[in-house]
Amino acid sequence: MKLAGILAFTIMISAVACTPAKDRELKATGDAIIGGTLVKKDSRIAKSTVGIYDVNIGAVCTGILLENNIVVTAAHCVQPDDVRETFIVFSPDMESLLTDYDKIRKSPLTRRASAGVINDKYKNVSELAEPNQPTHDIALLKFNGTIPKGYMPAQILNNATLLKEGSATLIAGYGVETDNLVEVDTKQTPPDELQALVNDGVVICDFDMELKETRCFTEEMDGPAVLKSTSVNIGSFPNAFEAILLHDKQHGPCSGDSGGPAFIKSGSDYFVWGLTSRSEMGCATSTVYTNIVSYRSWIKTESAALLKKKK
Repeated sequence: MKLAGILAFTIMISAVACTPAKDRELKATGDAIIGGTLVKKDSRIAKSTVGIYDVNIGAVCTGILLENNIVVTAAHCVQPDDVRETFIVFSPDMESLLTDYDKIRKSPLTRRASAGVINDKYKNVSELAEPNQPTHDIALLKFNGTIPKGYMPAQILNNATLLKEGSATLIAGYGVETDNLVEVDTKQTPPDELQALVNDGVVICDFDMELKETRCFTEEMDGPAVLKSTSVNIGSFPNAFEAILLHDKQHGPCSGDSGGPAFIKSGSDYFVWGLTSRSEMGCATSTVYTNIVSYRSWIKTESAALLKKKK
């Protein structure tokens, strides 16, 4: 069975900012997360960052390895009632394993998920009553077997005072290299057909305040599922459970980076504090990260419950 090596739809897209399309495109100038660098397999980042591949829907996400065969990732990356076709990938080059089903199933670098749980407060952006409310976009996956040689659990940040507006943070993920917006000619597209595309998430429309008209776009995304990293700055904390990370048109997370880590250095080591949640269409200016420091108690409780489940 041929598998899709490029993810187009795993990152949740929120409402598009009302700016011209040319200002919402994020194009890579080199290897990506977008505009990032390839992560070396023996680096601290690679040792605790894993790929996630859902065979059922052909979706790529990123995860963070914790203790006791637990991976923390974004809730929108997990189908807790059907995780048996979800694989945890222990390799910076996940793309090479996505050529066929037998390869990812039998590879010594993959582990099959055996159980999963999403936060019971998780909501899609469209379900929020207020724009600054948290979506609680966090989930856990459990896998069986041993951790491959060279990997080690990430350490969750204890000292939350290190998280400040303007602070640099290192992000990583298996996402796409380019994300370009293509405008849809709404005058040439029948209304019923356009609405169907919007309902399916293929097309996103917004009202352009300058032109005083609604404009609709599709996204063209491309790039192999290989682990990349880059540095961005913390912009703000809209609530106790999330942070907004700022990036420019050449650097930042995008589709496939969902669930990927945000690290901050303290002393000689890196500590994980966030995971990729969602971005505006085009992944151009900012991305919302779930602040997992605020979920330490939830992670501890739900990890213990997952470990009690039968294999």
